[in-house]
Amino acid sequence: MATATELNINTSATATQMAEEIFGDGVDVRSASYSGDTLSSGIYTGADTTTPGVAPADSGVILSTGYARDFTNSDGSSNTNVRTNTSTNTSGTNGDSDFNALAGAATYDASFLEVEFVPDGDVLTIDFVLSSEEYPEFANSQYNDVVGVWVNGVEAQVSIGDGTASIGNINDGTENVYVDNTGDQYNTEMDGFTITLTFVAPVNAGEINTLKIGVADTADSSYDTNLLIAGGSVQTAVVAQDDQEDIAINKTRVIDVLENDTTTAGTLTITHINEQAVSAGDTVTLATGQQITLNADGTLTVVTDGDLETVYFNYTADNGQGNSDTGLVEINQTVPCFLRGTLIRTPEGEIPVEDLRPGMEVLTYDNGPQALQWTGSRRTACTDATAPIRFAAGSCGNSRDLYVSPQHRMVVSGPLAALLFGEEEVLVKAKDLVNDRTIRPAQDMQEAEYFHLLFGSHQILWANGALSESYQPGPETAAGFDAGTQAEIRELFPELCAETGRGYGNSARLSLRGFEARVLAAA
Repeated sequence: MATATELNINTSATATQMAEEIFGDGVDVRSASYSGDTLSSGIYTGADTTTPGVAPADSGVILSTGYARDFTNSDGSSNTNVRTNTSTNTSGTNGDSDFNALAGAATYDASFLEVEFVPDGDVLTIDFVLSSEEYPEFANSQYNDVVGVWVNGVEAQVSIGDGTASIGNINDGTENVYVDNTGDQYNTEMDGFTITLTFVAPVNAGEINTLKIGVADTADSSYDTNLLIAGGSVQTAVVAQDDQEDIAINKTRVIDVLENDTTTAGTLTITHINEQAVSAGDTVTLATGQQITLNADGTLTVVTDGDLETVYFNYTADNGQGNSDTGLVEINQTVPCFLRGTLIRTPEGEIPVEDLRPGMEVLTYDNGPQALQWTGSRRTACTDATAPIRFAAGSCGNSRDLYVSPQHRMVVSGPLAALLFGEEEVLVKAKDLVNDRTIRPAQDMQEAEYFHLLFGSHQILWANGALSESYQPGPETAAGFDAGTQAEIRELFPELCAETGRGYGNSARLSLRGFEARVLAAA
């Protein structure tokens, strides 16, 4: 059981001292300023001993919408979380325009640093933890306290949900990322906090860049929220890029999360998985049931469970030269498909998806009429992770509301796609297009009946007038079907490799990952 001990926080630290504390290798700090209450910021030290499992590093900077000292108490007992409503109406900044725009509401008690710096590299990373008294009861309310990060005036985002580091986006519905502290399990006054997360943003090497980073209350000044920034983590020496993997239920897959990570020196190795220290051969079982094993070659073996869900875990990449970074991995366990009632365009007109049969022709965007090789269907209970995504009429070229599974990919086109990804048309998962206005999860549904359309090759087709994809078989999706259905697909495509998906052919378009989709949406 944790013991209530006060974390050492120097609230007299200047803006320059705080900037020097959080900036690491490959970056030169030129100037810094702080806005907020003088007691709402400081440099913390000794966190590994005082608050194990909470802070992102042994030392760093804390920015708070209340008083920084209230992050912990000095009770000396096992009652680490004395109050569930720690609140201080400080003299912090109210109504900052950047925070107001980010929160979509009035903000209060903001505490933030603004820094000018010159980086050696062209990608900057920041490791942090969000903790709050708003958890858990106000997680889905108007009191959506937010962390804000702007690099050269551009908002940086996390690879979760809508991209904001906020109470409403990251909470007990975000599997393996949120940590509940209502039972005094950890030494902090806050009722909940996140595991270590990362902002990654492009910067201009060799030039002066700007960073604005901080936290603000939303809608009122009650219930404190804290941002803890890991010491030395704002750097360009090691960058662990977030990853997204689609893996079928009850399957085993080897993934290489280090493949897209970079280091300016040394060799990257994984030292932690979801905050647990690991070495080759060690296995970490996530709270959601997935097992993650570190292999000798630095890859990870992921064993999924039987639930259709989206889960996360983080890992630490270290270059052996004193530099490390934290990456986030998103695992999607689901199958892409259309909902009953979707109208599919055929040479004979629009036909409900449930009425299509093998041998019937469907109009495709690239190849004209194509015969269906196989159709399938399944029913699934709707949860936050599996509920269909609803595209309101007109939101993506659709003539009526369109419902697809969260993993179903839609065609997104335009000059920005060509500029950013070299393709005028790209495929984006429905869940990555959610804007909480015209594209939203259908959370009012209790059960969904999904239908799958399989052709001789991956196709783009019209669904309720919108351009979308056909089913693309592979290990990520086929295991979601029963043995009889899998055998039927293998009989149709004997060249299809059940383990790799090779043999069916390439995707009809470049498919964007979640963070790439958010870059496109924000451009």
